[in-house]
Amino acid sequence: MTDLTLLGDIGGTNSRFALVNKGRTDYRHERHYENAGFPSFQDAIESYVAEIGERPTAGVVAIAGPVAGDMVGPTNLQRWLFNPPTLAAALRFVRLDVINDFEAVAHALPHLAESDTRTIGEVPAYSAGGNMAVLGPGTGLGVGALVRGGSRWVAVPSEGGHAEIGAPSREAWSRAHEFIRRRIGRVSGEHVLSGPGLQRIDGALNALAGHPAERSAAEIGTAAVAGTDAIALEAVHLFFDYLARFSGDVALMFAAKGGVFLYGGVVQKLSGLMDQAAFRAAFEAKSPLEKFLSQIPTRLITHPTPGLIGCAAVASHW
Repeated sequence: MTDLTLLGDIGGTNSRFALVNKGRTDYRHERHYENAGFPSFQDAIESYVAEIGERPTAGVVAIAGPVAGDMVGPTNLQRWLFNPPTLAAALRFVRLDVINDFEAVAHALPHLAESDTRTIGEVPAYSAGGNMAVLGPGTGLGVGALVRGGSRWVAVPSEGGHAEIGAPSREAWSRAHEFIRRRIGRVSGEHVLSGPGLQRIDGALNALAGHPAERSAAEIGTAAVAGTDAIALEAVHLFFDYLARFSGDVALMFAAKGGVFLYGGVVQKLSGLMDQAAFRAAFEAKSPLEKFLSQIPTRLITHPTPGLIGCAAVASHW
C-alpha cells in the first residue's frame, strides 16, 4: 500500500512524530513539537514533513482522547480536532489510522526491550505470553491492554481510569479519602491517580493536619523528592498505595499474566520514592486471588516514546 508511514503521538501539550518504512517498527526522523506553536494538527504535520524533507503516503496517529465520532483529537486541545478522512485527503494519504494513546502504548508492549522497562518488586515466575495491561497517571489516568486473539495480539482501548477506587486501609489515609469523597462525590481512579489527583491527596492531608494549602503537582513532587516536606512525602506514599491497589484491579480485569506496566511522567518522576515491597503487597492484596496476583510482574516503562513504537506496530500489520 505504501512504503513510508507517518507516526504521531499527540498529547494535549506536546506532539512527537517519526517515519517508518513498510513492515518495520524501527522508526526514524523523530521530532518533538510544542502544540501551542501550531493552529491545527495538519499544520504540525506539514511543518514536520517540511523539516525532514520526505513525504509519507499514510499515517498512524495516537491521540490523548477518545476515538469516537466524526471529529477526534486531544481532549485538552479542542482547536486540533479533525475529521480523519478529510485530513487524509488533505495530506494525500492513502490511509490514516487514528488510535487512542494508551491503545498505542499497549501495542508497543511486546516490542519493548528489557532495558525499556524497570521491574517493580520480585515475581518468582510469570506467563511471558500472557495478556498485558498498561496504566499511566498524567493529566488523567489512561488504561489499556493487549490480549491474545488467536495467533495475534489485540489492543483493547479503555476508559478504565474512571472506574471507582476504594478507601485505603490505613486510618489516616482513609480519612484523607473520605475528605476527597465529601468534596467530589464518587472517587474514581483518575480523581487520585493523576497530576490533579496528587494535588487532591496533598490538599486533603494538609487540611486534616490543620493547615490547608494549595500547590501544584510539580511543587508537591519537588518537595517530596527533596525530603523538605513531610506531608508532600506522605501524599506521594498515599498516591503509590492507590496506584498499587488500582493496578491490582486492572490486572484482574484483563487477567494480565504477562504483566502490568506503568507509564507516564508523574510515576517516572516519583518512582525513586516508591516502597517496592509495600507496592507489591498492596497490589497482591485482593482476596481470594493473592496467589494469582503474586505471579503477575509489575514494571515501569522508561522508554520515552512507547506511543511511537505502538503506532509503528499497527502500521507493520497493514
